[in-house]
Amino acid sequence: MAPAKAILFGEHFVVNGSRAIATALGLWTQATAYEKPSWPIELESPALGLRCVTGPELSCSSREAAPLLAVAKALRGAGVDVPPARVIISSEAPASAGLGSSASSSAALASALAGLAGADLSREELYQVVMEGERAAHGNPSGVDPAAVIYGGTIIFRKGAGVVGTISPSLSVPLIVADSGARRSTSAPVLSVIRFLDRIGGLRDSMIGLVEQIIDLASDAIRKNSLEDIGNLMNINHGLLSAIGVSTPELEELVHAARRAGALGAKLTGAGWGGSIIAIAPPEKTNDVVSALSARSRWVRALKAGAEGARVVEASN
Repeated sequence: MAPAKAILFGEHFVVNGSRAIATALGLWTQATAYEKPSWPIELESPALGLRCVTGPELSCSSREAAPLLAVAKALRGAGVDVPPARVIISSEAPASAGLGSSASSSAALASALAGLAGADLSREELYQVVMEGERAAHGNPSGVDPAAVIYGGTIIFRKGAGVVGTISPSLSVPLIVADSGARRSTSAPVLSVIRFLDRIGGLRDSMIGLVEQIIDLASDAIRKNSLEDIGNLMNINHGLLSAIGVSTPELEELVHAARRAGALGAKLTGAGWGGSIIAIAPPEKTNDVVSALSARSRWVRALKAGAEGARVVEASN
């Protein structure tokens, strides 16, 4: 099984050189694998409407299954003898909502198949396998999503370097998450931001430098449990994301509803153009913020941040 994730600070800019802070959420994807005596492998995900039946060549006609099959192939390339199996994937996280559902599904699948094969993958080996699924899903990902769901906790990440730091303890209050309901691919807004940053010339480095300062201040604020500072930095980060064109009227409505209800900070999380927002509030205001967001979103949760990373719970024969 594997957790979902939220990027607290630095999305989009992490693709372009800055660090990001991400946290694993107590929202779980589970892959249950049953070994079969012979091929094919059967992959099923009722939530995604996915069903794929594949032989040893690990291919099928379902486009949605491509990331999962890339994971199975990467496992084989890592020396894991992937067995014939029936795998059922269930998830508590909404798909395409900026919460790392593809990375979480890939990590859960890889953990289940490796466990069924009796292979003990290190976290780094699992990360490399899941990155193949992310490449199939998103093209040229930063790697922050699989790092967050595999290593767990709250991490500081840089593209090309991986996890460059951890923050402990994590947030002391629940992270409030609300899904706008708008669905989008990750690759389209990522490409749009890359083009935008290229167009603004020298200002690009200034914006990335500002995000790096936000990361330094935010990591210190989280360690000190300075909720007001964390909230202020979330609001600043959201302003930058809005400026580079990845917010939407629906996301803005959720962000400002959370702040009006007492949130100290609120921002979009993930690629934008849809997906989710996150917010933090003082304990006495958490229920007010959840209520305000629930009036505008069908999916709102107050979740523990800094959850445990991907792991094998059980492999069933």
